[in-house]
Amino acid sequence: MNRRDLLLSSGLFLLTGKRGLGQNTASSPAQSQTSPQARLLEALQKNRIPLTMSNAQPPGRGWDWLVEKARDARFTLIGEEHGVAETAQLATALFNALRASGYSRLAIELSPIIAQDIEAAARRNGLQGILDFYATPTTWSPQYLREEAQLIASAVAGAPRNERVVWGFDREIFSDRYLMSRLEPKVPQRARAAFARLKQASAASWAQQTPFIFSQNPDPAVVSAVRAAWPNPDRDSDMILRTLEESLAINAVAQTGTAWDSSERRAQWMRNSFAERLREEQRRGSQPKVMMKAGYNHMIRGENYVNIFDLGSMPDEVAALSGGRAFHVIALPGPGSRQAVLAAGRSFTSVSSDEFDEFKAGDQRLTKVLSNANATGHDVIDLRALRPLATRGLDAWNSDVIRTILGYDAAVIWKGARASSA
Repeated sequence: MNRRDLLLSSGLFLLTGKRGLGQNTASSPAQSQTSPQARLLEALQKNRIPLTMSNAQPPGRGWDWLVEKARDARFTLIGEEHGVAETAQLATALFNALRASGYSRLAIELSPIIAQDIEAAARRNGLQGILDFYATPTTWSPQYLREEAQLIASAVAGAPRNERVVWGFDREIFSDRYLMSRLEPKVPQRARAAFARLKQASAASWAQQTPFIFSQNPDPAVVSAVRAAWPNPDRDSDMILRTLEESLAINAVAQTGTAWDSSERRAQWMRNSFAERLREEQRRGSQPKVMMKAGYNHMIRGENYVNIFDLGSMPDEVAALSGGRAFHVIALPGPGSRQAVLAAGRSFTSVSSDEFDEFKAGDQRLTKVLSNANATGHDVIDLRALRPLATRGLDAWNSDVIRTILGYDAAVIWKGARASSA
């Protein structure tokens, strides 16, 4: 199963007298005769400032600008191309820099209980505790990378012990056996027969070398039967049962409906999971600032790249209710970069980002169009300043680029980034 399967189953001037990141953008007679596409592309190349990553600490104007914009927001969303070490390192440094302005929660692309138990492992033994959890035979995720573990460990290390810092909002894909082991000691007598059938279905699928959630004809009713026989479970058990049930339902839709149907159902689950975490905080009288990090298809504001209003649209609306806003950053590997992608079993392999084309978009893909082939280092782009140039009709040229400019506030483009390590 590759990353595409997982994802589917689930410029010349900026404005007369305006500035982006310090770039003079006054128009000229020659510029006024060029096409809208050419003006946008040239502005895209010019509207950049450098970002330095030195020992995982990113000083310089690009870093200062990102911190300033994120500090003023209630939510900061980092949409990534997975498997790039520098993106996790940037998120780690940014979360630490934003603590003083009230950031205290980290929301990531894991299922809720898995994220909760990883945080518990970090509180027991820091980074090594997380790596030990990753090594548990019955749990695994494409997010189980060392740099991601370092991000979580850092977020947990600086937090009060009586607060839950790490939020998971996604479905489950590979850790059903682990989640069932968490349930088993608590299952009441009246639900044991239904639970036994659930375990048997999972075991039979894994015996065929197929993850239970992705089994042929996945049936959420096998979990629904447990829930029906267990009407008032504790918080964690209820969350596990709902996660398993909905994960099976998402993939059942993928097999019987369309990729859009499955992605829409997954997006709704993520939005509901995130809302649940916000309601828990509200009951505690808390309104924390939250950093969110997930695939760039999920973190975009507005319609995403497969025409779904994903989780990324929700924080803007939540923040607006109290006069706040959200800040969206897309982080992509640029020229000479490498990234970790799924390989056989519980493993990853390093591939060239220049050659990786998940959606078969060729030279139109974001990593090509947003990158500067002549860059001497990492870049930060203020995408907000490009919006007046993203005129009606340009989506026919490259809809992904136009959606990115409208749905993200900033882009970080890595030069020679490293693949994350397992």
